[in-house]
Amino acid sequence: MCGFLAILQDAPRIELHTAQAAADRLAHRGPDGSGKWTEAQVMLFHRRLSIIDLATGQQPMVSRDQRYVIVFNGEIYNYAEIREQLSREGVRFRTQSDTEVLLEGFARWGAAVVGQVNGIFAFVVWDRLNKVAFGARDRLGIKPLCWAVSKGTLVASSTLEPFDALPGFGQVDPVAVRDLLAFDYIPSPQSILQGVQKLEPGCRFLWRLGDEAPRIERYWTPPGPDRQAVAPDENDLERLLQQVVRRQMISDVPVGVFLSGGIDSSLLVALMARESEKPVRSFSIAFKDASADESSIAGLVARQFGTDHTVLPAEDFGPDMLLDLLGRLDEPFADPAVVPTYALAKMTAGHVKVALSGDGGDEVFGGYPKYLLGNDQSSPLPGHRILDRSLRLSNWRPRGMAHLYWRTLSPKDRIRWSWVRYGDFPIFRKDLRQVLAGTYHDAARVSEYFEPWARRARRYGESIDRDLLMRADLETYLSENCLVKTDRASMLASLEVRVPFLDELILDRMLPLHADRKIVNGTLKALLIPIAQRLLPRQVWDRPKHGFNVPLDKFLSGLWRPAFDAAIDWGEQHIGLFNYPYLRRLQTISRSESGIGRELWNPFVFLAWAMRRKVTI
Repeated sequence: MCGFLAILQDAPRIELHTAQAAADRLAHRGPDGSGKWTEAQVMLFHRRLSIIDLATGQQPMVSRDQRYVIVFNGEIYNYAEIREQLSREGVRFRTQSDTEVLLEGFARWGAAVVGQVNGIFAFVVWDRLNKVAFGARDRLGIKPLCWAVSKGTLVASSTLEPFDALPGFGQVDPVAVRDLLAFDYIPSPQSILQGVQKLEPGCRFLWRLGDEAPRIERYWTPPGPDRQAVAPDENDLERLLQQVVRRQMISDVPVGVFLSGGIDSSLLVALMARESEKPVRSFSIAFKDASADESSIAGLVARQFGTDHTVLPAEDFGPDMLLDLLGRLDEPFADPAVVPTYALAKMTAGHVKVALSGDGGDEVFGGYPKYLLGNDQSSPLPGHRILDRSLRLSNWRPRGMAHLYWRTLSPKDRIRWSWVRYGDFPIFRKDLRQVLAGTYHDAARVSEYFEPWARRARRYGESIDRDLLMRADLETYLSENCLVKTDRASMLASLEVRVPFLDELILDRMLPLHADRKIVNGTLKALLIPIAQRLLPRQVWDRPKHGFNVPLDKFLSGLWRPAFDAAIDWGEQHIGLFNYPYLRRLQTISRSESGIGRELWNPFVFLAWAMRRKVTI
């Protein structure tokens, strides 16, 4: 895994020393080496975490014919097959790297190369002859790519960090803050910075020197359901999973695995053990709070498959470390699981350079109980419009009203309610207008809070059923939350994380299946359960779904209280975006009664991020 920065211009609007300082912000993504390529006013920078072809895979890399230059972040899992194909067509390679295969593939096939490669990637290729840039991001956005055009200069980067060092990109977007409060993340193409966009998953772009903006097109979208598609039987699915794990273990450096104790990561351990002559290195995190802890289950799996297992106590992550982590993120991100994920990645990086993760198993195979809401046909209580209108006429938001209000919602509106932390609901703890200062309600476009999710969901129809929820989740919760969490947390620790359940071989086989082939008679992950029952301890598969949860209310009132107090105190002095009396009220309730976590956490995350950067609004 790596980080890159491309600055493409025809005049010195951004000087080399400024560009180099911006590129240095990516050092954590590539501690093993750095490189740059310049020609006239075009500058490409790269930071490398060496995984494959340790000796000769340096970047930026120039094509054999000298026409193209590439900066690339990711892994191409079928690079050996593509290399063989290109060799038969006369291409002569100078390295053993997948970077050169991708570069020569682009030289041969152009933009169509994204349909040939199987892997996780974000890259930019500069055409020296035609003065054209091509960029692309993998199907589900496992690897990030950001861009902005300012005064005729295109800046493209792995993440937002380099923009901190470039002039003109420091303004925070209030709509992005709204999205952070509602969803825990900022959906692409939006970013926290005005004028800077994230290339959406499954997209590619072309930009000619001097263009005002790149021409972006989607080359892949999760397919709709195919009622004729046949689900794999147990043996076929196990063979497919084994094939995927085998090729994602290919590396010139040691490989480990995140082991949570859930079905997905435990299956990875079982399959990896078959492929490894040495004990698999597995890594878990433990919480003192029994409701959040799965380390004992992970230990059972580790013992059954003879792994070399390491456990990290979550309580080792104190308030100063928390503020440091949240401030180092390229943009604020409010899934609290990023904290233990980073701690786990940092520990893991002390033993291996690559780890496999179970991310994607729930979205692809149907593992979340929330998908069952998609078939909710229950009738709401009457009087919603009257109740809603009367509540909106009052500035008072009585506690306890949420339960009654929710029961008056239609099944479609219950999805909106369930999918967000804050929304446009006139109810305590669900009202964006309560947490935002009144002067920012219009700038944040509060009434449009659900549009980022709805825009993606509409690709699959207007009727919100279980199948639509699963497909929309691929482009929202998975791509924008789970994969962002894993990438940012792991790369801050200089660790490469691979996600076998999102391998194209799995996606091509599983995504055409309708949700009712994956969730059968209320059984989640119905296709994976028989394999899990045969291979794993009963304690793994015979229990309710258990996410990677952090007991936020307890941590914010206890271990992390100094960090929270520092961020809120700073915010009151410098950030006028929030209604601080409301946050203080939540804080008082949380400390006296507990039970309030996410409603405080999301504003706190933004303030901790802004405090580190001394952002003002």
